[in-house]
Amino acid sequence: MSAGMTIDQMIEAAAKAAGVPIRRIDDGWEVSFVDSYGEAYEPNIDMAQSFWLAAALRISVEHNHPADNHPWVCASVDGYVGPGQQFVEDVPGESQRADRMRLAILRCAADQAPKEQA
Repeated sequence: MSAGMTIDQMIEAAAKAAGVPIRRIDDGWEVSFVDSYGEAYEPNIDMAQSFWLAAALRISVEHNHPADNHPWVCASVDGYVGPGQQFVEDVPGESQRADRMRLAILRCAADQAPKEQA
C-alpha cells in the first residue's frame, strides 16, 4: 500500500492504522497534521512519534551489520496474524540513518491501515 504514496498519504494511513485521530490542515501553502491535542503530528521527522508507531503496531526495526558494505534499515511486521512484511530503506550515509529508519517505520505503519473496500 505504501508504494507510490506521498509522505502525507503515509502519515494519514499510519495514523489510521494506529488509531491516532489527526486533522489535516491545508492552508494552500503547505499541508500539516495535528493530533487531538493540537500538537503537530509528523512521525516522519519526530523520533518519539515514530517509535510510538513502531510500538503501537508492533513493528520491528533492524539495521545492517556495521561491517556490511551496503547500509540499510528495515522495518517489519512478523506475519503472526497476517502476512509478514518488510520495508527496507538504503542508508546513503550514516548521518541519514535515523531519517531512513523513520521512513521505513512510516511506510510499514501505513501499510497496516485497513484496506479500502471497492
